[in-house]
Amino acid sequence: MLRAWGIAVLLCVLGCRDVGLARLHRDAGVDGGVGADAGVPDAGPPDAGTFDGGWIGTWEPLGPPLGSDAQVYPALAFDPRGRLLVAYVDLASSPGATPTELHVVRWSGSTWEPLGGTVARSDTRFPYSAPLWLRLASERDGRPVLAFGDSGPDGGLGSFPVQTWAFDGSAWQPIPAPGSGPFLNGMALACGPDGQLRLVLSGGDALGVWTLGPAGWTPAVAPLLDDGGVSEPDLALAGDGSPVVVFSEAPAPGSFGPLRAWRWDGAGWIDLGLPSPDAWGMLFHTPRVRLRSDGGVVVAASQWRYDPETKMQLGVAEPVFALGEGGWTALPEDGPPGGSGLSEPIAGAPIGLQLANDVPVLVSTGADGGAELRALPDEGSRTAPPLPGVTAGTLALAADGAPYVGGVTPLVISADPSETDGGQVQVLRFVGQPVVAPPRSPDPALHEPMRP
Repeated sequence: MLRAWGIAVLLCVLGCRDVGLARLHRDAGVDGGVGADAGVPDAGPPDAGTFDGGWIGTWEPLGPPLGSDAQVYPALAFDPRGRLLVAYVDLASSPGATPTELHVVRWSGSTWEPLGGTVARSDTRFPYSAPLWLRLASERDGRPVLAFGDSGPDGGLGSFPVQTWAFDGSAWQPIPAPGSGPFLNGMALACGPDGQLRLVLSGGDALGVWTLGPAGWTPAVAPLLDDGGVSEPDLALAGDGSPVVVFSEAPAPGSFGPLRAWRWDGAGWIDLGLPSPDAWGMLFHTPRVRLRSDGGVVVAASQWRYDPETKMQLGVAEPVFALGEGGWTALPEDGPPGGSGLSEPIAGAPIGLQLANDVPVLVSTGADGGAELRALPDEGSRTAPPLPGVTAGTLALAADGAPYVGGVTPLVISADPSETDGGQVQVLRFVGQPVVAPPRSPDPALHEPMRP
């Protein structure tokens, strides 16, 4: 089968360069709602005061920007001591060379500290339209684990076959990664209540879940098979470590297909019956799933529709669904997503989802091209002050409930990848009073404040 990242991706590829899945889109809305002020650290955050949504405080940059030309949104994770870890992929341009490099840094409380130098590097990454997947998590003992790969885990197309590493305190040690078939449709990485990491890889019509132990990755449960395809999966883990997954039922990122959610019940995979919109030309990107303390399921995604006249993807909605004892309910929406319609583009469409005391908190890029964060308590959507100078990306919540967003500064459009400027990773944290309470955790140690 011809691998083409979906019909919509093929139609957009001349106007973009991949950043995992897409690199750049001319309809990214950079000129719309993201101003020239990129949130330079020495300029200080804007004075947001008291916001109508109930968030009291401001966003401030956490240190200087990272890298020079981000290739995918960063991955964020907190270690058990509350220190923030950030993984990012950078196009490190120099005369005559544009190597793609993978880095991880840790916030010391005052600066970014590199962890182990360059983790991976490719001098010739081809094709630029191939997806990049980046995931980061910390084990209960504090050991960071990193997963990274692009389109060809078995060497079919990509320069970065699926790889995983663990940081031993001085260097990143490779851990042989399981295969996902001839192509990689997505990955997820999460730490369970038992302190063990699970890795999800999808390729074609199959999804596998592995557990990291002393001997490396071993199968955790039987594979999930879906004839419609498994694309861009996300993972949440129940109290007993059993996985809950959500994905786009599509043969490749950027292809048409509805959302699907499944749970492992100890004997097999159970379809949770997610009431996803399903119509011709409809597609979903960056599905996200989290579990409430009562066992309920929350799912969010970025919803797009292919327009056959303009041959473009148009943002439709950012649906959020919650599954409880009474079945699925749809939570309030705040309008269509912005940027481009490809998976995790620097310019646009990803959804970041976390739960703060069971209340969904989301970050996304709005239709005006600016990043926004909102909480969805029972009384309705509560929007935080606008995030300055970035498109949305990854969301993490500290133990005190403060949101941290890993975004990317706007790009300068260029047909030549070596001349593209901007696109630096910028981490922002909300300083003040969040509208929702801190997240619950069965482990008091996870509520220790962030310290060096």
